[in-house]
Amino acid sequence: MQASSSSSSVPLSVKKKLVIMGKSGAGKTSMRSLIFSNYTAHDTQRLGATIDVEHSTVQFMGDLNLNIWDCGGQHKYLDNYLTEQKENIFGNVEVLIYVFDLETTNRESEYVLYDDCLSNLATFSKDAKVYCLVHKMDKIPDHEQKIATLDSYRRALAKRSDMFKPDVYGTSIWDHTLYQAWSKIVYKLVPNMGIIEKHLRNFCRLTDASEVALFERATFLVVCYTTSNHSDFLDKYMAISQSIKQYRNVCNQAQSPFRSVQMRNKSSTLFIEPFTKSTYILVITTDSEIEPAVTKGNIEAAKSHFINLAD
Repeated sequence: MQASSSSSSVPLSVKKKLVIMGKSGAGKTSMRSLIFSNYTAHDTQRLGATIDVEHSTVQFMGDLNLNIWDCGGQHKYLDNYLTEQKENIFGNVEVLIYVFDLETTNRESEYVLYDDCLSNLATFSKDAKVYCLVHKMDKIPDHEQKIATLDSYRRALAKRSDMFKPDVYGTSIWDHTLYQAWSKIVYKLVPNMGIIEKHLRNFCRLTDASEVALFERATFLVVCYTTSNHSDFLDKYMAISQSIKQYRNVCNQAQSPFRSVQMRNKSSTLFIEPFTKSTYILVITTDSEIEPAVTKGNIEAAKSHFINLAD
């Protein structure tokens, strides 16, 4: 991809290392495959255990490359990561994602491994950002119990993570919570996100839209969003993200590639359209006097401007 001449464009080949760590069976490879390889939740049940470290590089938002290290969680590999390979594994890390298995029978041993990871991270990548995903939250049917369990993890991890102050999320491959967590992770990795958000707000205002959101094209993760009344609809956009990705998989299986969505009811009109090379855009209008053709024209007119920002 060629660099844009715009002063706000991202430099070529911005590469950021993400390490995914946790014990065997925690669901690390399943979540990576669901987000980055277009697997369905049912597809992930066919995946085997990761052998040692699986490396993959994912192009995200144009020139941002995510260098993902998915570390197998068997004891023999974990011991090696923390001794002979510690500088290789924990050096130059931008993000550490530690996955806790909700079904573990020994939570304390997970905390010990987490402590060892943070100790090495402090030595080799002290500026890294840490995220903790408490995975398989679908195993807890009661909502209040889910909240209590997540709070328990947050309190325990806050005591052990003074230097890094991790963000802690409850996740499951069976609902939008996994998309929500990963969207928040990648949000902080896009170098010019503040500029993109500013121009998205301007687009929302100038077109009289009620809501506008950007999705990364390959993963359909929510990149950023804005609303005319400053409401927080993140959960809604995450549910849309999950639904569109599932629908797109169905379209691909039917050899009928997904292109766009337009829905209209008495109170609003929704558009999901291809935008730049690396994004889709969602636009919702609630003004009945705005014709759909006008909104689609505004989206088309804005593409060239956003290409300099997002690609």
